[in-house]
Amino acid sequence: MVNYINQPYKIVTSKQKRYEAHYKIPAGNVVVIPVRELGEEVLCDIRWEDSNGELQVIHHAMFIKGNLTPLNAMLDIKLFDIWSAHYKSLVIQEDTAQI
Repeated sequence: MVNYINQPYKIVTSKQKRYEAHYKIPAGNVVVIPVRELGEEVLCDIRWEDSNGELQVIHHAMFIKGNLTPLNAMLDIKLFDIWSAHYKSLVIQEDTAQI
């Protein structure tokens, strides 16, 4: 994870059940966005759309870096779209507001 802050990730398949039970999330259908590095762990936002298509967000969730893998825009289209529509645009707005 070189430049991973504010970038979209997903939970590796082998750890999805663990995070699903811990955070009560649909782990295979969430976007994990690291917002702060804390050694081998990262503080993250978790975003997903529920069965009604409404955005759900959990802030300040802790993940081990090795349990996350970058999204592939071609293979993870739905998750990438969630990140683009509901997160990336917010980061761009915040950066513009600071100028």
